[in-house]
Amino acid sequence: MHRVKHLFEQISSMSNLHQASIETLRGKRMTQPGARFFAVMEKEIPTLHDALSSGTYRHGPYHYFQIHEPKVRQVAAAQFRDRVVHHAIVRVLEPIFEKRFIEDSFACRVGKGTHAAMRRALHFARGHRFALKCDVWKFFPSVDHGVLIRLMKRVVGDARVINLLTGILASHTDRVEQEWDQGSGLFDFRTLPKGLPIGNLTSQFMANVYLNPVDHFIKHDLRVSGYVRYMDDFILFGDDQWMLKECGRRVKQKLGEVKLRMHPDKYRLVPTDKGVDFAGFVAFASGRVRVRSSSVKRFDRRFKRMLWEAKNRQIDSSEVRTSVRAWGAHVAHAQSYGLRSTLLGRRRERRRRTAMARVTGAR
Repeated sequence: MHRVKHLFEQISSMSNLHQASIETLRGKRMTQPGARFFAVMEKEIPTLHDALSSGTYRHGPYHYFQIHEPKVRQVAAAQFRDRVVHHAIVRVLEPIFEKRFIEDSFACRVGKGTHAAMRRALHFARGHRFALKCDVWKFFPSVDHGVLIRLMKRVVGDARVINLLTGILASHTDRVEQEWDQGSGLFDFRTLPKGLPIGNLTSQFMANVYLNPVDHFIKHDLRVSGYVRYMDDFILFGDDQWMLKECGRRVKQKLGEVKLRMHPDKYRLVPTDKGVDFAGFVAFASGRVRVRSSSVKRFDRRFKRMLWEAKNRQIDSSEVRTSVRAWGAHVAHAQSYGLRSTLLGRRRERRRRTAMARVTGAR
């Protein structure tokens, strides 16, 4: 495979860092970290350029916090200058790897996303009788740094870029495992740092690089034409149950080669006429699409909380309207008119009754 060289100069160039700064500031200029960086941007960009060029750049520590929807996750927020470097790297490397990704990988790519992934899954559901649902067990914490760097080296032939990526990976480790070093002494082990920080732009890009060999294995070695992936959630479609089960067995082996394993509770074979749960929607062989029940319940809880916060003046009512519009636009990709009318109409009716009660009480 052809390896691309002379990439470090492109990443560390003043023009690339400037454009990366603009992209990082998008939507963040009014935040405290964004405002601080913007105030000294003219000085910070040359400083970053000099640090990268001289090899003295070191990734800073993270601020960690938890989010609870759809499930509890630990998010790592990098310092703003480090985020600029992340954007600078992805701006140069992503177009190179994009040519090597399959069409049916939909996460964190231009022109893709959850809605495109759902439509592709619906297309396959309408043409096949069965779907094998797969999910990687604790994907981000399980990414092996050594495996990832080897995959990057297949394409990137610039040692300074590899060193820069290695430094970013070393800035966060979920856990360290040990592996016996064959050919060495009985008690000689290698350390295996693992984990990608959820929150880094580079992590989203590297996740696609890491799973790209699995994508190609399924599409080209197993010859499964009906295949779609969104991050670590993927589906194989077919008309032969035995064939899909055998493909699933071989996919598990392939995941093992990159030190991953299948999630035991999210690995199942389902008839497409019963619905295929994927990317927040459920697609049926009939062509019908509905919103995942858990997504509806999650929005209902959030909506109730935001209404209470708006009533108690903890947030502005415009935030509630923005959230409702965004959710409405999202679920409009499914047959959800009745759902939206019921869920949002119920709130309007309650507010009307409350208003009437106040008027009646006042009289």
